Amino acid sequence: MEKPNIIMVLLDGLRADRINLCPYLYNILKQGIFFPNMITAAPYTSASLHSIFSGLYPSKHGVNSYFNMFKFKKEICKTLPQYLHEGGFYTMANLPVDSIIPHQGFDKITLHDKRKEDLTQTHKDIVTELSKKRFFLFIRYEGIHAQIIKNVGKKYTDFDEEYFKNYKINKKNYNSYLIKMDEYLKEMMAHLDRLGLLKNTVLIILSDHGMSNGEKIGEKMYGCFTYDYTIKVFCSFLIPGRKSKEVALQTRTIDIMPTVLDLLDIKADDSYEHLQGSSLLPMVEGKEKKERIAFSETGGLNGPWPSHHEHNVFCIRLKKWKLICNKTPNTWELYNLEKDPEEKNNVVDKYNELVSTLKDMLLKHIAANQESSL
Repeated sequence: MEKPNIIMVLLDGLRADRINLCPYLYNILKQGIFFPNMITAAPYTSASLHSIFSGLYPSKHGVNSYFNMFKFKKEICKTLPQYLHEGGFYTMANLPVDSIIPHQGFDKITLHDKRKEDLTQTHKDIVTELSKKRFFLFIRYEGIHAQIIKNVGKKYTDFDEEYFKNYKINKKNYNSYLIKMDEYLKEMMAHLDRLGLLKNTVLIILSDHGMSNGEKIGEKMYGCFTYDYTIKVFCSFLIPGRKSKEVALQTRTIDIMPTVLDLLDIKADDSYEHLQGSSLLPMVEGKEKKERIAFSETGGLNGPWPSHHEHNVFCIRLKKWKLICNKTPNTWELYNLEKDPEEKNNVVDKYNELVSTLKDMLLKHIAANQESSL
């Protein structure tokens, strides 16, 4: 049986709690195998995407800060495009900048000028060009991200009172950026349908991180903290011949790559770093019914404790609880996500036994991924 094409569409900066405001996107996500409770390995693009492509956490693969974007450990980390290239796929990506993904395994990486090009048309043209091949394509829609940079990033600091006191306006502005994204996806899907690609293509639609609307002073956009508005994302696999299903269990972005390998019956290469993520198909098939423990880490360019060279904010997230370690000021935060989904009440001093257990798990995770622990 011939293996399907793979198209991965990244909706950069789309919060998981806003997909219900995108009617076309939401309908498409629900048509696939939908994972609405996915946790990103890092709440900014370069570290997040290197984790998605490697199935590894940032401190393991080397891109564990904004300044380490070129320190991906390619000698020991095998990427999804490498596996697919070896399997006979033509592998291609189209991006505004090529530093946000590992290059290993790509036959071609093209860049677009978002100021001059019609991104939808550019992506449609690429798909048309590839349609006669067996291919893997990674494309990024950055309309939300670009608007946030323009209207928030270039206007405010991470502590501007003018921004943080206007949460309702910030939220309304962010939501307005979703309209064009929905139109983009609608056009892309129609184009794939016209080319007949929906019959032999696995379409993966996902977000890499969310965005602040001013919930927490110290983070005007993303990348400074590990609160849910930036680390909670989503992913949907639209697989020809497979019925739609929503898997509500907590999952991780590091599970995406192993899932693709599993779908294509590709074995992990034991000569490289062992994958930290694992296939989501057992969840889909009902063989795995437990929430997966998720970790996330970051080190902001700005914010209250910037860390350009190494991540210094870490968290462990369960379905109900999240423990955060802020390494630089050496502070800890615990949130009951069921009772306090907006993470406003730090209850770290009220649950000593739980904190001790989660702290031990988080410190062991950090120590296993770094040469030195906290």
